[in-house]
Amino acid sequence: MIFRFLRSSYRIPGFLLLCSYYGLGMVRVKRRTGQDPKAMHDLFLRFIASVHRLMGIRVFQEGELPEEASILMGNHRSYVDAVLVPAKRPVAFVARIESKSWPIIGWSANTLHTIWVQRKSKESRKHTREQVKHRLRDGFGIVIFPEGTTHKGPELLEYRPSMFYISAEGGFPITPIAIEYRDPDVAWVNQQMFIPHAWKHFGKKHMDVRVSIGKTFTGSDGQALLDEAHNWTQQEVYRLRKLWDAEKGQ
Repeated sequence: MIFRFLRSSYRIPGFLLLCSYYGLGMVRVKRRTGQDPKAMHDLFLRFIASVHRLMGIRVFQEGELPEEASILMGNHRSYVDAVLVPAKRPVAFVARIESKSWPIIGWSANTLHTIWVQRKSKESRKHTREQVKHRLRDGFGIVIFPEGTTHKGPELLEYRPSMFYISAEGGFPITPIAIEYRDPDVAWVNQQMFIPHAWKHFGKKHMDVRVSIGKTFTGSDGQALLDEAHNWTQQEVYRLRKLWDAEKGQ
């Protein structure tokens, strides 16, 4: 118990310090390179590696991300999801506007070309669609969690359809991703406060998560794209959950 307490004691402030350090680093890189995407992405990859080491996050990955720009769509469990898969090319995240006001974390995310969306605003959703199109055409990947909120699972919530219709309209490729943690209680749900939830789970020696990356696909029918991504991800999440449960029973 004492070790869990000590780990939580240094990991949570350590994570916030990493966000601040790399956030300031992004600002410096932007000024020095004129917002060179590769330089910023390299720094982001170093940030991910640092977070994994500090937090004891172990990712068991199946499949590979595509080399070309793609919309990366994963099921959503926790705030940790955003740092699980190091993309091979610069990416921009799509996130709800509420997260932008988070101390340190929201500011750091803003340095990463994050596209903020206010879901209840029709104008905001329209602006988001245009930003996504521009990012993809500029060669950025897009990271989005189409459930729109975190969920314990293993069942997925319904996927929000707008991004699939953007993909169909622009011919943009979609890469589905399935995420399942060894401990399903890692999911951040039911309006839990960040610090108490993080204190509980970052005290463990390791946080293990399986990540499965599906084949990239395209199409001209938005609903068909949604169904394909959702169905594949749901089946993969079930499979990953069975793998964790089987290990537990050994």
